[in-house]
Amino acid sequence: MMQKMFFMRLNTAGVVIGWLGLVGSFLMIFLLSATLGFADVIAKTLIENMKIKDANAYDEIHMVIVVVASVYLAITALSLLASGMLLLGTMKERHLMLVPWLINSGLNMLFTSVNLLVGFAGLVSSPMPEPYINIFLFSATLLALEFYIFYGIYSLFKQIQLNRDEQRPLIQSQAHAEAVPHQTNTYSNYTKI
Repeated sequence: MMQKMFFMRLNTAGVVIGWLGLVGSFLMIFLLSATLGFADVIAKTLIENMKIKDANAYDEIHMVIVVVASVYLAITALSLLASGMLLLGTMKERHLMLVPWLINSGLNMLFTSVNLLVGFAGLVSSPMPEPYINIFLFSATLLALEFYIFYGIYSLFKQIQLNRDEQRPLIQSQAHAEAVPHQTNTYSNYTKI
């Protein structure tokens, strides 16, 4: 398990990653909302710049813009929630609040891996591999960075889990509880609420 990530303690790195995720998600929600609001203007501009004469082109382009922006908006909203839970879970030392971010990041790594495979397939099979080199290199770099951050947050998850297990008092057996009825160490530790 890692002890530091980006030369920071794991708790600090978890807070930084959480804040960066929140800010990035808010910016993407704003951008995607603006895209949805101006979808008709964007579709008209694309038709004028591409000089398409088809009568159905506007409706098709408009529908594609709305569907793609809506899907990305939903994904970004889930990412916003996962980043917020990462931030709260790190600050309050609740390891289970890090799980949504870990799942979200795992799915991100899966999609980046698919993009990497597409770039590699295009690189191998294309007679002109120049555009695929950029896709492949960008996807490989992004996947390595995502894996490093994922492993760091997973290490933070395990560290918080171990700390919480050490803080939890042992619950004694029923026979011992009857012998000492006013034992006070059987209650949970609520110091981190």
